[in-house]
Formats: sequence, C-alpha cells, structure tokens
Amino acid sequence: MFSSIFLWLPLVAVLAVASLTCSANAHSTQYPGVDVKLWAERMERGEMPPFQSYHIHCLFVSHQNDSVDAALSLRSKFMVHFNITDEHQCTGLRHQGRTCMFPYSTESGSGESPFVTSQWGMFLPVEHFAEFVPWTMQNRGSNVIFVHPNSGFAKLDHVHWALWGGEMWPLRPSVLCAECDH
Repeated sequence: MFSSIFLWLPLVAVLAVASLTCSANAHSTQYPGVDVKLWAERMERGEMPPFQSYHIHCLFVSHQNDSVDAALSLRSKFMVHFNITDEHQCTGLRHQGRTCMFPYSTESGSGESPFVTSQWGMFLPVEHFAEFVPWTMQNRGSNVIFVHPNSGFAKLDHVHWALWGGEMWPLRPSVLCAECDH
C-alpha cells in the first residue's frame, strides 16, 4: 500500500507546479496564506498540504426537470436538516469560517467553472465534515454528489483528492490551477 503512494508522488509534484496558463477565476476556495511554491517542494518530499475546508456539490442536468427537481429537493432537505437559512449565503470564494451555501443557478456550468453541468454547492469547515458528508451521501437519492477539499492546490483537490457519491461526471480541470488561486 505505501509503495503505491510513492508512485504517485512525481505526478503530485508535476500537478502542483502546473503551468500558469489557467484561468484566474478558478472555483476553489482561495487561501492567500498557502505558500504554493513551499508546498510544492514539500510534496516532492512526500508531505501533503493540509485540507483547509471542503465543498459539497450536487450536480444536475439543467434541461431535465426530474434532475433539477431532485437536486433542489435535496438542497431544501439539506438546508432544513442542518438549519441553514438564506442568511447563510457564502460571500465569494475566500475562506468563509462557517458553513454556508453558494448561490446556485440552473444554467449549465460556465467556461470558468470546473463543472460542465449545473450544480449547487456549499462551503464546509473541516470540523463539520464527519457530520455533513455522511448525511449527504446517505440522503442523495439519485443525485450525484461531489465533495472536494480545499488545500490551495485546486487541481489536486478536484481531480485526485475528491469523493464522489454516484456516477463520476466529467470536470474541466484545465480551469483549475493552484498558482492562480492566490
């Protein structure tokens, strides 16, 4: 098991220092205090950056009423179960310090988003992971759930360190870049 981890280290290092040609409007929560160059060096030695927070996303197809209805129903149940109100809206992509919901749209993902479809999402502090993620996975029904950490390395967070509930959907990793988040 441990030997397979060492096989991934070169890939992790390459992704961590990926090109600077990606969009500055990347999706991940931004952590200006994360020293990407320092962590890239540490990752080459096998150290991994800490997860600062998580996002939970529910993906759905905007032109299929059943998909939209199921996703918005889960969002409503989620907000009721965890006592999240409209006052709990996230304010941008900076660290929120609290559980909050991102504004959602039933339009398909834009070119600046890593998502190729519609989605609703929420910001989750690390200390709430064990409460929110199991409930979401157990109550997702037919919905597709995507959970990713926020470490300051957006591509790794979305492509290698993410969790899926349901079928994996395609992402646009080219819009994600650790260096562009800062």
